[in-house]
Amino acid sequence: MKAVFRSLRRLWKAPSFSPAGFLLRAVVITVLFCASELLGLREYTPFLSGTSGNVNLSWQMASLLGLIHLLLYVGFILLVPILLITAGLLAAWRAT
Repeated sequence: MKAVFRSLRRLWKAPSFSPAGFLLRAVVITVLFCASELLGLREYTPFLSGTSGNVNLSWQMASLLGLIHLLLYVGFILLVPILLITAGLLAAWRAT
């Protein structure tokens, strides 16, 4: 168990522009997006068309929740693959 925590600590303190740093950012974005999916924030994205997904919340709160999910979705779709490819290329470049 100590070895797992030691490796997680090393990964968390990785330099920003290293393969481990890029991998860590991809994992964080993925975990946050999965959490927003599990919490059901996708229900609040109809604010894009001017409608409210839930009448029990104010339109400001529904828009905020929808915007959070939308930004996490875009990050998951666009940034995570870029970060993973960058980590792989950087690791391969440093290995040679």
